[in-house]
Amino acid sequence: MATLLALMLFVSFLATFVFGELPSQMATQEFLHQSQVEDQLGRLQGSILGAANALNGNGSSYLSNPVTLNSGGVPPFGTPSTGSVLIEPTYVGATAAFGISNVTAANVGWNHGSSCFSTGSGTCTTGTGTEVYNFSGNRSTVSPTVAGCAAAGCSVVYNVTGSSNTLSLTLSGANVGNILFQVSGNWDNLTLTDAGTCNIHQSVTVIFSGNNDSYTLSVSGCTTGAGANLNTTFVGSSGTLCPYGNAATSNTWKGATWGSSTKIYQNLTWQNAFGITSPPNSISVNGGHNQLTFANQSGYFQCLFTNAKTSGPYTLHFLSGVRVMLNNRYTPASSVAYDQGAVILGENNGGSVMVSPPQASYVQEPFGVAYSLTLVSLVQSSGAASGLGTVAVVSSILSETTYNIIDGRHGNSYLPYIYLNFTTAFPQAWATYFSHQSPIAPDGATCIPGPGGTAANCLTPLNGGLSTISVPINASEFTLNIIVAQVSIG
Repeated sequence: MATLLALMLFVSFLATFVFGELPSQMATQEFLHQSQVEDQLGRLQGSILGAANALNGNGSSYLSNPVTLNSGGVPPFGTPSTGSVLIEPTYVGATAAFGISNVTAANVGWNHGSSCFSTGSGTCTTGTGTEVYNFSGNRSTVSPTVAGCAAAGCSVVYNVTGSSNTLSLTLSGANVGNILFQVSGNWDNLTLTDAGTCNIHQSVTVIFSGNNDSYTLSVSGCTTGAGANLNTTFVGSSGTLCPYGNAATSNTWKGATWGSSTKIYQNLTWQNAFGITSPPNSISVNGGHNQLTFANQSGYFQCLFTNAKTSGPYTLHFLSGVRVMLNNRYTPASSVAYDQGAVILGENNGGSVMVSPPQASYVQEPFGVAYSLTLVSLVQSSGAASGLGTVAVVSSILSETTYNIIDGRHGNSYLPYIYLNFTTAFPQAWATYFSHQSPIAPDGATCIPGPGGTAANCLTPLNGGLSTISVPINASEFTLNIIVAQVSIG
């Protein structure tokens, strides 16, 4: 009887341990193993960056980093969970695509145009198509008027270059359609007076390319009819560099008088190179009959009265990475990857977080954002291992190349666009990373589902699925460091 009682106590103790304490202890072991592998791939990340620097200094470019495959066990019943390490397939990778524009002054026939404007001021009353005038001068008073059109929806293009000018544009009469008024210069002041009937919908676009300019709106017409959309953009500039930093803030909206107008929508946008964006902020004015909207935008803007010849896209490709699969039994199975220069933790449900980002930096210089990024491309890499124990990830740095492109400060070459695209099993990690880099990625990232994926699970593809994260980059200076390495697993 005593033996049977002792046996029952032992079985009870064993059951309590196996079903109670053992899972908790093994979960701890698996968590510690995951942290260990994160640290090991973090050291691989640092070693590759260090070896690339050593290569430039004629040092050794070979290195070996351990990766532990198994978690610790809890004897005698808690056996370690296994792991595996492999090179990601070549369709996992990144691309950098950018264009280069060569900008030159446009051949504009200044102080010439439609005869109705009469040396720049004057009144157009018989427009049937498009009326154009190009004015050049400084410290001048320029007062063109569009007094209705003979044909419904006629168009007017009025260009101004020069500084310290007092400008006024008056719209009156019927049939006024599309108006484009462009000003390149500093300390220019424009008053737009809209006294038209708005019997058809007006579309008025005003663009300032310069600094310390101002704009005033006065509406006395449009009391009935189809109304008008007025779109005004301020672009701070320096020479042929547009926008220049946040110089657009020197440009001023001086307000409006609305009269009895209705259906007037005035949109005001300040364009900068600092990655400062804000969604349109709209307010109702004039008793709710009209609307005033303010916004900030960022990115390349071709300066007024220039021609741009764009070449590209120039595309650079970066291949694969190293992935460690953790076959956990007491915690969710997961992966730790050295993915295109970053260390990432991914769960098999598709979620992922960035443990250590790629080597990157940005600085807001007076002219705009200077952005530097290092991406790693693994070529001719091979090998895999699984089970228990520790394996070596042996790396050899083959080359390091740096591309540096500067917007317009040492010539006439500009960056109209830069895109980074990451095809990865860890899109959530990359999208989240760029969401916190607002000066260089003010518009955030777009997720494109891979084969078999959907928009719903684009950021969290199931194990084995891929998505592409596409990021438009805002930079006035872009430095891209490319490390090419070969990796073997043994």
